[in-house]
Amino acid sequence: MMVIMHPVHLRSIDLNLLAPLQALLEERNVTRAAKRINLSQSAMSRALERLRDLLGDDLLVRTEGKYQLTPRGSVLFEELASLVPRLEQFWASEAFSPATTQGRIRLAMTDYVATVLLPYLTAECERTAPGLSLEVTPWHERSYEELTAATIDLVFSPLAVPTLFRVETLFEEEFVCLIGEQHPLKQKTLTLKRYLSSRHLSVETQPKQQNLIDRPLAEGGLRRRISLHLPYLLPALRTLENTELILTTPSRLAKEAIGHYRIRQVKAPPEIPSFQYSIVWHPRLEGDPLHFWFRSLVRNVCQS
Repeated sequence: MMVIMHPVHLRSIDLNLLAPLQALLEERNVTRAAKRINLSQSAMSRALERLRDLLGDDLLVRTEGKYQLTPRGSVLFEELASLVPRLEQFWASEAFSPATTQGRIRLAMTDYVATVLLPYLTAECERTAPGLSLEVTPWHERSYEELTAATIDLVFSPLAVPTLFRVETLFEEEFVCLIGEQHPLKQKTLTLKRYLSSRHLSVETQPKQQNLIDRPLAEGGLRRRISLHLPYLLPALRTLENTELILTTPSRLAKEAIGHYRIRQVKAPPEIPSFQYSIVWHPRLEGDPLHFWFRSLVRNVCQS
């Protein structure tokens, strides 16, 4: 079908359709889109029909049991990601002031970030934005879905990020190995052979898998001997004191732990790669004054 394009004037545009359009393109599901902006499902279905009629395109089509964006829908999705934050900022009634904000930021992070970064972030917020509330939830494999659903605002992640989201690298980190003070290992660096023949303790953000260590090893056909799987960091550090297990952990975390426990640090094998830690957010928060300020705060804390 050939679509004939006519000039469009602002006064002829129903701006009330902008929020349903954004929700439909981001959620790609009528029910979830309706729930997100507090519309009934029938009202959202009517909005979709109006949008299809006005834009001359289906926008969403059902394939294999789920909705996919049409090429026009994909273009609109990308354009709205930058347009909506600018519109929100345009209509903001006054300049953002950290000192007077009563806002809330919802964060998803691992034990690692909660230990090495969160205390400094909290102290800086207390100093510059005492009315700001921070809510922290554990990072997990569904955290990106929660970003899309707007149930969290910012994810701290060491993993690859879906192209839908905005991402900023905070720093690069390397792994080191922690062992008990009485561990028989005398060398300051572990060889890969000794590393693989030793027994390990694994603190895992996902069950039975410490991705950043075990995946690279598995790609080379290698595997560690993990004797204890734990979801918590503090019991892991206490366990090291009385066993010959090895804990492979980021260097910043090791620095925080040494001196508080009867443990010491040795270098990990060079085959264990370094990694980057990033913050990830949804495009709809790109221009939000509170979130823009908080991302700058995170950046400054990491640099200091």
